[in-house]
Amino acid sequence: MNRFRTFTLATTIALGTTLISGCSFSTSSESSSDSIGSLSDSSGGIFKSASSPFTSSSDSSRNKRDKYETDVADYTATFVVSSSGTLDSFRGHLSELAESHEITNWETDRNTYVGIGRGLAKAKLGKPQISAFTESLSDNEPWKKQAIEEGLKK
Repeated sequence: MNRFRTFTLATTIALGTTLISGCSFSTSSESSSDSIGSLSDSSGGIFKSASSPFTSSSDSSRNKRDKYETDVADYTATFVVSSSGTLDSFRGHLSELAESHEITNWETDRNTYVGIGRGLAKAKLGKPQISAFTESLSDNEPWKKQAIEEGLKK
């Protein structure tokens, strides 16, 4: 019977110690989890700002294309309204404009032709003038005509 009491007493002490330390473990793990939750909440801003350069890089590229397209539109509108130049001088200036925007071959750049269409729309030319200009610049390539048409609708 002594062994039974000793075993029971040892078991009770061990169980009591486990319960007591379990309570403090539970409390300490709650505060740790609260700290981790706070850390996770505050780090959300870090991760958001860390990913934003990738977005702005894409936006930056889009902004450069938009800026080029707008410059082409402005130049086209000015050129067709003033009518003081030849088609060759128009093409020459487009080449310089493209180069200033780091575009190596404006004749194969879709944004060039969308910009031309926007410029023709901005100048408010009649359909015969738009058709003549489109035919002269598109070199009978359907994608160029489509890009100019797209620009006319913007």
